[in-house]
Amino acid sequence: MFVLARYLLMPFALIAAILFLMASHIIATSLHHQATWQRTVATVTDVSPYSEMQANGLKTDGINVAVTYVTNDAPMTWSGKGKDVGLYKAAQGDQVEFYYDPADPSKLDTAAMKGWSGGLLLLAVTGGFTAFYVWFFWLRGRRAPPTSPMMPLATGVSGAGAKPAEQRRGTFGRH
Repeated sequence: MFVLARYLLMPFALIAAILFLMASHIIATSLHHQATWQRTVATVTDVSPYSEMQANGLKTDGINVAVTYVTNDAPMTWSGKGKDVGLYKAAQGDQVEFYYDPADPSKLDTAAMKGWSGGLLLLAVTGGFTAFYVWFFWLRGRRAPPTSPMMPLATGVSGAGAKPAEQRRGTFGRH
């Protein structure tokens, strides 16, 4: 039964490990952008809603945005789907803080930790489950624990059907 449980839970442990790695990558990328990219404030110049139909028939709604910002004293503009830069709600004239790549100022990112508490919960649950699975089913020894020098070996027969000479003695030699 133990071996069956080990292999039945393996797909769940692998999925949990992959989710843990994905969440770690997203958080690390966002922290990297906050640490190494330059900060700028952009002004939203145009907002238009859009809808697109997915291949599976689901409809996705979003916004197309255009923003202007200044990098190294040079004015820049960017336009595209808001979700590409982490912008999901905006109105014309809004001031939005972005991070841009110094090597390529056209790359923008809000680097906002949206859903931070949910991401930490996902990290904790998937990491905890994976660590427990690996420890319980693969690393933990399946051998009997070593006997203590204070406990006698259970080599004799005990119980109602045992002969008096073979019965174990009680605590401190009392019956």
